[in-house]
Amino acid sequence: MVVLVGVISPATVWVIPRASVENLRRAFPQHTVVEAWDRETLRRLLPDADVAFTPFVDRDLFASLTRLRWVQCPAVGVGHLLYPEMIASPVVITSARGIRARAIAEHVLAVTLALARQLHTALRHQVAHQWAQNVLEESGSIRALKGLRMGIVGLGSIGLEVARLAAPFGLRISAIRRRVGQPPPDGVDEVLPPDRLHDLLARSDVVVLTAPLTGATHRLIGRGEVAAMKQGAWLVNVGRGRLVDDEALIEALQSGHLGGAALDVFTHEPLEPGSPYWDLPNVIVTPHTSGTMQDYWTPLVELFADNLRRFEAGQPLLNLVDKEAGY
Repeated sequence: MVVLVGVISPATVWVIPRASVENLRRAFPQHTVVEAWDRETLRRLLPDADVAFTPFVDRDLFASLTRLRWVQCPAVGVGHLLYPEMIASPVVITSARGIRARAIAEHVLAVTLALARQLHTALRHQVAHQWAQNVLEESGSIRALKGLRMGIVGLGSIGLEVARLAAPFGLRISAIRRRVGQPPPDGVDEVLPPDRLHDLLARSDVVVLTAPLTGATHRLIGRGEVAAMKQGAWLVNVGRGRLVDDEALIEALQSGHLGGAALDVFTHEPLEPGSPYWDLPNVIVTPHTSGTMQDYWTPLVELFADNLRRFEAGQPLLNLVDKEAGY
């Protein structure tokens, strides 16, 4: 087989190390492992590939990819690959689901604690060399997590890990997921179907978005949903920027209807310098780093290698994407 490795990105931290490609070549001498380090080369090599380890399979090329049978995406989100021709084809897609779950869950807990303890406010005063003890203590904004309700929208690998880490802090946890027939996972008080989203929003002190971006979840948190959220609640988004109506969220943060937000993903990235999010005093902005790990590539390449062995043997692949569902 021809195995094409083209794990490239405009962000250099998301470009596979060359040593990892060489390791794959040594591990699979029975296959021809070719590599692409730019989009032009990737497009040129894709028509000859049986397997592609890449985030990019351009729609305009798809008709020419008659050999392609499997795409391993190096990310969790695969919506950009799910155009009609891909969905209708026998090409299977697998994702990197679960690899960054622990890191993202720790990030969620970190920013939730920061919002609760108003660390972002303290840091703004630190930059200005201001002793803000009275400001912080008299604001009434510092809270303990024990007894608060966390609503998790999207109970996949990341949402489950968030719940597992959050429960020991005394947070009561409700969650939204499509499949509600199973017993609630450990640490989750209740699991609600998507049509109960407004109920969850109205009761939650902190809402965490970990849902994938699909046709059904685009602008999932719109003006009506923001209005339904509890007065003073916090929103944490580590899912996708397009899950949220930015205008509605900004208005709610400016008016004080929402107490704060911690945003790691945005509708347009990098976040525009003129975005109000930068200067809102109740917003924590992180530059799409919630999933950052000391070593992301070892488990990701191991996942691909494991799946390649399974593919050779005709065994079920790990992290198989439901192309109709979108994740």
